[in-house]
Amino acid sequence: MTQQPVTQQPPIYVCVTNLLESRHQKKTGIPRVEYEVAKYLAARGVTVVAWNSRRSRFRSIDFDAFIESTTRAQSLDLDAICAEPQGAHPYAAIRRLLASVSVTVARRLSLGGEPGRTIARAAFRRIAAAWPHLSPEQRRAMATRLRLDENADRRGHFVDTLVESREGARTSHAPRDVDVAPSATMILLGIWWSTKPLEEVARLKRERGLRFVGLVYDLIPIRRPEFFTDETGRGRFTRYIDGLIATADRLCAISAHVARDVEAYARERQVAIRPVTSVPLSADLKRDAPPRRGAALAHHALEPGRFVVYVSTINPRKNHLWAYRLWRRLVEELGEAVPTLVFAGQRGWRTEELFATMTADTAMWNRTLCFVEGPTDEEVSWLYAHCAFSIFPSLYEGWGLPILESLSFGKYCLAADNTSLPEAGQGLAFHADTSDEAAWLAELRRVITEPGYLDAANARIRARFVTRGWDDVGGELLDVIEGVSSGGRP
Repeated sequence: MTQQPVTQQPPIYVCVTNLLESRHQKKTGIPRVEYEVAKYLAARGVTVVAWNSRRSRFRSIDFDAFIESTTRAQSLDLDAICAEPQGAHPYAAIRRLLASVSVTVARRLSLGGEPGRTIARAAFRRIAAAWPHLSPEQRRAMATRLRLDENADRRGHFVDTLVESREGARTSHAPRDVDVAPSATMILLGIWWSTKPLEEVARLKRERGLRFVGLVYDLIPIRRPEFFTDETGRGRFTRYIDGLIATADRLCAISAHVARDVEAYARERQVAIRPVTSVPLSADLKRDAPPRRGAALAHHALEPGRFVVYVSTINPRKNHLWAYRLWRRLVEELGEAVPTLVFAGQRGWRTEELFATMTADTAMWNRTLCFVEGPTDEEVSWLYAHCAFSIFPSLYEGWGLPILESLSFGKYCLAADNTSLPEAGQGLAFHADTSDEAAWLAELRRVITEPGYLDAANARIRARFVTRGWDDVGGELLDVIEGVSSGGRP
C-alpha cells in the first residue's frame, strides 16, 4: 500500500470480524464492505483488528498478508488440487477416517448458516491434513461427496482450509492480541452475534477512554422477522442492536432509510441517540472487476442483449419465486419476444420450493429462465455489461447494491419501491410495489416491445448517474471517525 498514513493522535482501530470468519467465501455483503473500507483505512495507517471469541480479546491483523493469503486460496483450482501427485500413505485407517468425516461434514454443512460451518471446520481440517496422501481418484470422490463442484462457498471454505494446512498453523497474518491504547477510537464495520465484544468495548470506554463508532446495515430481523432464520438469531440480533445503540459514541448507516429506521427504533425503546450518519455504499464493480465470461457462465448459452439479470443471493426476502411467476405470465403473453431471465448468486436458505417449481417447469427451465450459481465478480460484470436490463424485486433491503451496480453499467433496472431501493435508484430506475403486478407487466411490455424506450432510459442513466467508489465510502467514514476521535461533531 502506497498511501501516506494519517497522523493519529490518538490511534484508530477498524474491526473486521465478519471478514475473517468468512474469508473462504466470495466477498459479498458485510465482508465486502469490511474488506473495501479496511483496505482504505489500513492504507492510511489505521490498525485492523478482529474480535476473537475464544480469547475474548481484540486481536490485530497484518491486513496485507491476510489479503495475500486469501487471494491465493481463492485462486486455486479444484481440478488442479485433485490432480496433484500423491504423497506417502502413513495411516492404515485413513480411508475409514475420511469416509466417516466426509459424511459428517456433508451432513453438518447441509444445516446451513454459521452453526453448520462451525461444527464442520474441525472435520475440514482433518480432511485437508489427509489430502496429500489420497490418490487423485479418492480426492475426486471426496470432492463429489462434499459437493465441492456444485457449491462455490463450500469449495472456497475447503480450499482455504487446505492452504492453511500447507502454510502451517502460524501464518504471517495470524492475529495477535492487541492492547487497546488509551483514548483510541474503534469503528465496527460488521456485526457481533455475541454480547461479549460489546461488554469489552464498554470496559475499554470506562477504563481507557475508548471512543466507539458502529455501522448499521439494516434492522431486518427486528422489522421483518419472517425473513430471518430462527428466533434465537433474532434475539441475538436485537440484543446486539440494543447494545450497539447504548455503547456507540456515533452510529453510521448504509442508507438514509436505515439511518431513519435506527433513530425510530431508539425512540421506540425510549433510548437517547444522536442523529445517525448516512454513508451509502459503493458500486465499484465496473472498475474493479473487468467483464469475463468464466466457468460459471460457460454452461449457459446467453446471447448478449437477449437476457435480463437478477443478481442476488437466493432467499425468500429476495422474492425470486414472485419474479419467476411474473416471467411465466410475460412468456405466456409475449412468447419468444421475452428475453431469458437469469438468476445469478449464491444459494441461501429456504430455496426448496423455488427450485422445485422452476426445474419442474420444463417449458421455461434453462430456456427462458436459468440459474448461475456462485458467479465471480468478473462474471457478474459480464452479466451486467451484456444484459438487456436488470430486475430487483426484493421485499426489504438496507441499501440495494444490485440497482446501483446495474446503473453503473448504464443498464435500466426495474425494482421494488420499498425501504432504501428508491434511494439507490437515484431517480433513474423503475420502482413499483411487488403487489402491483399490473404495473410491473406494463413496464416490462414497454421495455421489451416499444422501440426506443429502453435506449432512452439507458441514455438518461449515462447522462445523470452519480458514480460512487469505495474511496468515497472509506473517506466519509474516516471523517466520522476523526470527528469522534477529536471529540467534535463530524
